[in-house]
Amino acid sequence: MTRRWLVPAVLLLAACTSSKSGTPSITDLSVAPTTTTTLPSTTSSTSTTSTTSTSTTTTTTTVPCPALGDVQAKQSAEPLLLSALLGADIRTGDDVCHERIVIELQGEGQFPGWAVAYVPGPVTLGESNEPVDIAGNAILLVRMGMWMQDMEFRGYTGPTQIFPTNVDHIREMRMVDNWEGMSVWAIGLDDDYPFTVEVYDGPPRLVIDLQVREEP
Repeated sequence: MTRRWLVPAVLLLAACTSSKSGTPSITDLSVAPTTTTTLPSTTSSTSTTSTTSTSTTTTTTTVPCPALGDVQAKQSAEPLLLSALLGADIRTGDDVCHERIVIELQGEGQFPGWAVAYVPGPVTLGESNEPVDIAGNAILLVRMGMWMQDMEFRGYTGPTQIFPTNVDHIREMRMVDNWEGMSVWAIGLDDDYPFTVEVYDGPPRLVIDLQVREEP
């Protein structure tokens, strides 16, 4: 005879209750992938921080040019003081804010008197008083108590009319007088710029700086 084991209904009920509390159901297991997918969000946050840090390194600032001189006439203590020095060279140069005119001298003796001022055109040539046109919209007249070239042809031997090519705002430099120990240069500019005048040694020279720009 086959025996049948009778399992009390109470034990079966207990077994069903144990399954719900000790082993996750299918619905419970689906929570685990959700926890794993939060990892990419951490990587995205790191990428955003890196981009922001890089953009801050591109900040730049522009420093304006320092103020230089004014447009008023300037002269030495004795503007008519004559000197035995002779002319050696006249040249131009520039930097980011200024353009420069240099009149270099040679020989032995004290530095001559000088006067630098804006004048209305036209200017005239020496004793002939013949009017001449100077390129540009403003004329800066430079007078010095010395010969650029004396009566024995000593001193400056360069051109007496120059159109500089290494600057933008100095249009022309022309020697309009060289007589009785006085020399005069007319400097044609495209505008009347603030300027300074300085005297230097080694070699002796007159330096005029023009503020042609407000920013580099």
